[in-house]
Amino acid sequence: MFMNDEKPKDLQECFERMKKACETLENEYGYSKYAKFNPPLTEKEIQDLEEYESRLGFKLPEAYREFLKFSNGAIIDELKIYELDMIGMPDDYVPDDFLPITSIEGVPERMAISMEDGNIYMFWEGIKEDCDFEYEIMSLLEKCEDEVNDCKYEKEREERRKAGITEEQENAALEALIEEKYRKMQEKLKKQNGGQ
Repeated sequence: MFMNDEKPKDLQECFERMKKACETLENEYGYSKYAKFNPPLTEKEIQDLEEYESRLGFKLPEAYREFLKFSNGAIIDELKIYELDMIGMPDDYVPDDFLPITSIEGVPERMAISMEDGNIYMFWEGIKEDCDFEYEIMSLLEKCEDEVNDCKYEKEREERRKAGITEEQENAALEALIEEKYRKMQEKLKKQNGGQ
């Protein structure tokens, strides 16, 4: 579930929220080296990217290009998103006519770009599947924000226990809150239906 149930309006917001969630995990909840974001592509590197694409004969998928402009490579949890000069590194888990753009340490899972059609595919133990980089990055954001929410809940729960609030008291208060919301919703529906 996205933070506050709000899906990012665009990729830029997705990237920024992911970076913020990772920083929160490290700075507020003690996660050690959860993520590392590189600086964005420089103007020179953007030119290099365009020259590279010209040699390939197609543009890299837009969502991946946007990520490189936000952070020229990153490590988020265990996922490594390749920087510009790592694209297409030799990889035993990807056929030679594909350019790997991600890896996970010790896991045979890769996202790679087809040199034939320029689309991204996911490889898992040699099995190729369609892949959408934007969907994968949104899923990663959701995972990071879920982790922040879980940490926040655990910290608040710990504080309630220190304050002497038992789990039974907490559950009773939650049930009362749910009953009150249900009662208000019923009243609202009754008014909308003309009091019937």
